[in-house]
Amino acid sequence: MLWDLDGTLTDSVRFVVDTANSVIARHGGRPLEFGDVGRMTGLPLREIFRAAWPDLTDADAVTYTTEYRSIYDEVAIPATKLYRGAITTLRAFRRAGLRQATVTGKRAADCERILRGLGLRHEIDLYLGGDSVARAKPEPDLAFAAMDALGARPGDTAVIGDTRTDMKMARAAGALAVQVLWGFEEERVPEADLTVRSWPELRERILRP
Repeated sequence: MLWDLDGTLTDSVRFVVDTANSVIARHGGRPLEFGDVGRMTGLPLREIFRAAWPDLTDADAVTYTTEYRSIYDEVAIPATKLYRGAITTLRAFRRAGLRQATVTGKRAADCERILRGLGLRHEIDLYLGGDSVARAKPEPDLAFAAMDALGARPGDTAVIGDTRTDMKMARAAGALAVQVLWGFEEERVPEADLTVRSWPELRERILRP
């Protein structure tokens, strides 16, 4: 089981949007619409800032990303919560013998710090993030890296996420693309193999004999 973070395990898409817009406004840019940033959740931060400044330089991308992470650490992480039902589901999958990893666009260490701070201890076997591979979502590299580390085959793997980017990654990796509808996208995207609207439904679909 390969998990996205923002909008899938944690109710945090709005924090990504608010933090990005805080940096953009600080530098005189025009804040981006929620939907525009939400669709880019999981992509490298520079892609979000490029939406505000199409001629974004590498130096500015580094500056804005550093500021974003500082604000996010101070403001967003303390306010981040797991979706109700997340821990129950993670533990149910673990009891069923399923190995689990994160495949988030965030840095792996940040993802681990967030989830451990929210009470996860042994549920996640492997923390991977955008800095774990050369190519970010929607390329399949993160999924492949997780499968290699967990000893899993694509046909036995599910990617669980809330955005089209997650589903594209799953499809490219040959894994089952499971879209949750409680995050950013509220309707099925074309790349999803199946959709679920609740945590009990997710458990039922994955654990059914």
